[in-house]
Amino acid sequence: MEKRKIDKQQDLIMNLLRPLVYLWMRIDAKRKVIRGEGVSFRRKEPFIMLANHTFMFDVIHVPLRFKNVPFIVANQTLFKKPSTKFLVTQVAHVIAKQKGQSDTATVRDLIGAVKRGYPILIFPEGDTTFYGETNYIEESTMKLIKKLEIDVITCNVRGGYLSKPRWAISKRKKRYAEFYYELTIPKEEIKNLSVDEINEKIKKALYHNAYDYQRVHRIAHPGKRLAEGLENVVYVCPECEAIHSIQTEKNRIWCTSCHTEGLMDKFGFIQGFKYDNLIEWNQFQRQYQTELKKSIVSSKAMLYYLNEENQELTPVGDVLLTYKDYHLNFEGALNESIPIDQIINPTITFRRDLGFIYQDRSFLIILEKSTAGFLRILQNKY
Repeated sequence: MEKRKIDKQQDLIMNLLRPLVYLWMRIDAKRKVIRGEGVSFRRKEPFIMLANHTFMFDVIHVPLRFKNVPFIVANQTLFKKPSTKFLVTQVAHVIAKQKGQSDTATVRDLIGAVKRGYPILIFPEGDTTFYGETNYIEESTMKLIKKLEIDVITCNVRGGYLSKPRWAISKRKKRYAEFYYELTIPKEEIKNLSVDEINEKIKKALYHNAYDYQRVHRIAHPGKRLAEGLENVVYVCPECEAIHSIQTEKNRIWCTSCHTEGLMDKFGFIQGFKYDNLIEWNQFQRQYQTELKKSIVSSKAMLYYLNEENQELTPVGDVLLTYKDYHLNFEGALNESIPIDQIINPTITFRRDLGFIYQDRSFLIILEKSTAGFLRILQNKY
C-alpha cells in the first residue's frame, strides 16, 4: 500500500525537525540508550514497539532514534486541544485512541500504517503513571500483536518518573532517563503463542518500579517545591485513615486530621509518613473505595464539551465540581447533577484533565485539585 500525501508531508517535516528535537530532548533530560540484540534503529520493515509510560516526553524520547518514525497511539483529547491539534494532525504520525474503550477505528488505522510500511508505537498502559509503577495493560494490545504477526520490540523506560512526576507542579533538576530496547517477540514466534502468553511476555518486559530503581541509583532531583501536587494523587492519610486530608507546600506534606508532618526529599522519597513512596501509599489507599464514595470532595474547574463530529473543544466556563451522595454536582457555568452510575468511560489525561461521557455529551473538566479522588470515585480500574 502506497504512502498517503499526509504521510509524506509528515515524513518531510519530521526529518527537517529531527536535529531540533534531538537538542530539545537533550535539554529535557540526560538520557542513556541500551540497545539489545536484534534491535536496529535503521531497520526499514514495520514492527510493533511497546513502552512503559513514565513521564510526558517519553513519547518523544522512545521513538527518537528510529529512522523510520513510528505511528504513535495517543489519547483523542490531543486532537481537540488547540495547543496540540496541529502537531498531531499535521506534523507527527499520531493515531487517536479513546482511553479505556475498545476502538475498531484505531485498530484499522494501525493496520493501515503497517501496510504502508510504518512501525507503530503503543504505550499499552494508556497513560503516564501517577504512582511510579507500570500499570494495567489493555489485552486488546496483545490481540493486535497476534493479528499483525510482526516483530515486537519493547522499550523499558527507567528513571524518568522521579525526574518528572506526572502529579508534580514544579520541575525537577538533573532529569535523567534510561531506555532499554529489546526484541521481545520475534515475528516467527507469534503464531505459536496464545494471547495470554504474549501478555505475560509483554508485562515482564515492560514492568518497572521507579522506587526500587531509585533505591539503587540514588539520583538526586533537588528543588524547592518537590511535594506540591502530591495531594492530587493521595487521598487517604496512612496514619489516621482520614479522607482528603493531605496538604502540601514547597517540600512539606501534612495531614489536616492527625497533624502528621513530613517532607519529600531530593531523591523523591517521603519522610515522616508510614510509606516513603507512592506505590505503597496507593496500594494502601485503594482499600478505601467504600469510604471514598461516602466522602465529599470539591474542586474549582474549567468545563468544556468535546464535539465528536468536528473534533473541537467548546468552552462552557468556570464551575465548582462537587462529589456527594453518588452524584457529580456542577455549579456555575453549568448547573447540573449527574448520577455517577450513568457516567461512561471516566479518564484522566495530562495532570488534571477529567473526561467522561454522559447522555451522549463528552465532558472535559480541567480540575484544580483532587484528581485521583474524583477518578477513583468514578472508576477503580486505573
